[in-house]
Amino acid sequence: MTDREKAAMLASSTDMVPVQGTIDVEVPIDILWKFFAHANLWPRWNKCFFWARNKNLVKGQHLIWTFQPIKPWYPYKMWAIANIVELEPSKKVTWEVTALPGMYARHTYHVEDLGNGRTRFGSWEQGMGWGFRPMRWFWLKHFTFVKDESLAGALRLEQQYKSAGALNEIDMPKKSYFGFWFVIAILLLLLGCLIAGCTFYRNYVRVTAIELAPGVHALMGGGGNSLVVEDGGETLVVDTKFPPGSEALRRWISRHAQSPVKIVVNTHYHYDHTEGNSLYPDADKIASRETPVLMKKFDDDWWAAHAGGVPADLVDDTKVLYVGSIEVQLTHPEAAHTSGDLWVYLPKQNLIATGDLVFHGYYPFMDQPEGGTSIPGMVAVVRALARDYPNARFMPGHGMMATAADLQIYANYLEELNRAVLAAHAEGVSAYDAASRIDLSPWQLSILPSFHHKKMIWATAANDVRWAYFLSSSSTRKLE
Repeated sequence: MTDREKAAMLASSTDMVPVQGTIDVEVPIDILWKFFAHANLWPRWNKCFFWARNKNLVKGQHLIWTFQPIKPWYPYKMWAIANIVELEPSKKVTWEVTALPGMYARHTYHVEDLGNGRTRFGSWEQGMGWGFRPMRWFWLKHFTFVKDESLAGALRLEQQYKSAGALNEIDMPKKSYFGFWFVIAILLLLLGCLIAGCTFYRNYVRVTAIELAPGVHALMGGGGNSLVVEDGGETLVVDTKFPPGSEALRRWISRHAQSPVKIVVNTHYHYDHTEGNSLYPDADKIASRETPVLMKKFDDDWWAAHAGGVPADLVDDTKVLYVGSIEVQLTHPEAAHTSGDLWVYLPKQNLIATGDLVFHGYYPFMDQPEGGTSIPGMVAVVRALARDYPNARFMPGHGMMATAADLQIYANYLEELNRAVLAAHAEGVSAYDAASRIDLSPWQLSILPSFHHKKMIWATAANDVRWAYFLSSSSTRKLE
């Protein structure tokens, strides 16, 4: 379709009456047009434009610009691109908008010499089409906004001409984009915070349930993994998380379990596995004998206020429980993640909850000397579990379900970490230099946050090296 045919089609359309208007200004037409032809300067005198790209008006080229919103408080900038289809210097310029599906519109700026240094400046616009009609109310407001601001802009040019005797770029007030970019920066910051918050929630706070066997569920995430076992009118929970994950765990149990929680087992003393204990006041709390000692030693303020959550049924070596007909075996190994670890085995289901003996996919958190952490102890326990239960499913303290092969890989990581740190220590390299020198990136593990002693810390490659270094230093001092 030719340009003339499209113009005729628009003229015959009944979709809208053209929005148009003119204003007379005391500026000679040649001076007005010469300045007007620099489209990139339009935002400096015409407030409907936020930005315009073209330095000059050229027929056949694309005109690219951004409109301001029709109301200052509306949260948008309207980007636009159009084809310049008519250009008659000192007379008119017309462009057509076809970028929007089902919409065709034309906008014309025109000037007329009135003589005696006076010029009539006008704006004309019309649209049509199936994509135009549903939004006609908006486009009419927008076209009117463009017309009104364009005519007001012509008056500004008149005032500038009378003041300076000419229309020059250097005399026109510059367009400030500081406010816009400031708002964009704030919005990007808020968006970044939102994305970071959602990512943090999804990776570390959200609790998801996995059915491992009839009556047996893993509640993953929310600070640490939990195991829920239900049978025969009884429910057992292994590791109760910490707020808010502990509340999410209790809500899940109240919705899905048919019986109250009678037994709580803590795999070790750390807050992210124990602070939910007090949510089950009638349950028997079971842990290793060392666990309540460590709880009170390092988190005494919490447990002083939640004394009912401290385990009183203590395990020295092994213990066998029954939840209905489901057998549950508890084993206290040698010092590993802490000196008070337990791991939980369901023989019929061939399922083991390791607590923080295993971090699957994450850099492990190490308690340094305070809780009795031993890297060789962790390696020995993890390798024994993988060897003795080659077909078992393992629910780690953090991370997704694992296999015996995954445990062997984790033990390999711990051995490599310990070997590299001991070598650095023997060479007299400092802990922080060792952290920068030892490369653990090939293991492709993820970082993990923790509020250890009410301070946010992260299990990272560098921190694993530092923690392992301090553990090796402590062991060396003990030997001396």
